[in-house]
Amino acid sequence: MASGKLVKGTPNAADQITLGDGAKFWVYISPENSTNKVVKGWSVTFSKGDWTGKITSDNPTAWVQAADPPLSGEFKVSVYEINYSTNPPIEIPVPPSNGSSNTIGCNRNCASMVGIVANETTTPGAANSTFWTTWDAICKKSK
Repeated sequence: MASGKLVKGTPNAADQITLGDGAKFWVYISPENSTNKVVKGWSVTFSKGDWTGKITSDNPTAWVQAADPPLSGEFKVSVYEINYSTNPPIEIPVPPSNGSSNTIGCNRNCASMVGIVANETTTPGAANSTFWTTWDAICKKSK
């Protein structure tokens, strides 16, 4: 997959992933409801204890890894849309979809995903999307 392009039906990641040595995370932008046109700016932050990793629409194909020290377990997830109609732009919290929450699990030999999908209808100045989590979406056999 070409770096920086959103491709329907595939993880929104720039390179092949090497698993192990700590939980890894990526963000998927759903093609449903023209999400990439509705949600122009976004950020997803993963955190556990003192570790924090962030992926944004500025570098949407990035991976983050909880590797120093290698972490696994449940992580807090915070998802925001960037509202550019204000000066300065503001972050609007995005709620989880039904069945998801602001936590994501990931083992140290796995990668987990947060997906963002636009709502069917939009409201100016409000969050116009929801997110879901996929725990341990890809895993490497433990030795």
